[in-house]
Amino acid sequence: MADISVDKKEKIIKTAMQLFAVKGSIATSMQEIAELCGISKGSLYLVFKSKEELVRSIYIYCFQMIRDPLLQTEEEIFTSPQEKLQKQIEILLDHVYELREFLQRQIQDFAGSGQKDVPEWMRKSSIPVMQWFQAKLETLYGKEVLPYTGDLILLVHGMISSYVRVIFQPDNPVSTTRMAEHLVNLVDIVAAGLLAGKPQPLIPDPIITSWMEDGEGCLRKNPLQLIKEMKQKLSITTTMDPRQLEDTLESLIILEKEILVTHPRRAIVQGMMSNLESCTELTENLRDLKKLVSPEYGSCI
Repeated sequence: MADISVDKKEKIIKTAMQLFAVKGSIATSMQEIAELCGISKGSLYLVFKSKEELVRSIYIYCFQMIRDPLLQTEEEIFTSPQEKLQKQIEILLDHVYELREFLQRQIQDFAGSGQKDVPEWMRKSSIPVMQWFQAKLETLYGKEVLPYTGDLILLVHGMISSYVRVIFQPDNPVSTTRMAEHLVNLVDIVAAGLLAGKPQPLIPDPIITSWMEDGEGCLRKNPLQLIKEMKQKLSITTTMDPRQLEDTLESLIILEKEILVTHPRRAIVQGMMSNLESCTELTENLRDLKKLVSPEYGSCI
């Protein structure tokens, strides 16, 4: 019975993906999906309570479809770390090619929806990927490369995004094998240069740590969004007396104006944040804000 339920769920997912590839997820109704599956709309809602749940399940299905062979490759014992990474990148690109019609349509839908932020569950799903990549870097180049995790994440993310654009072209002249080999060679060259020259990392380690701890940091908000949240919180409820509230709001306004200038003055930014430390209602927001603008954390402005 359980196997039948799993098969039914997978059939619905695959059917929905076919329709989404042609019409997009926004234009496809649950009724259309049910009809193509040969079931009633009510039966469909017994499996997926909403369209949002179905969309989420589709992305999880795609993620698992890519993840499983990557994990199998990780278990191979007769290949070098570089060879494993190259094979894993090739597997990733091959699956993207296989799913290209579906993915292209979803990208178009997302761009046309006006939605600015990716869903929370999707954002957090990137955390294990970053953790895996950091462990992979340590295996390849040793602990000395770990301060450059953020820099190499940017490199690999940017290159894979570029490869995907090539894959989406009708007459793609480059094989996924060649792309994977090219990327591993680039990572080797850049990592060797970083380890030899030891420049200051572009993305400081505390920022990477914050990304991996909760998937938020600069991936979710910027300083202006946090300041807006803090002002809204104070307008709803506060235990401060009117004078303290006025001073706190003034500090937030000054901080907001300073961050908007091309080169924010560190003394002003730090001074205004110090003024906010006495406000217990803003403790959590202030902690996140310090991660984004304090010198030791770098800046996401």
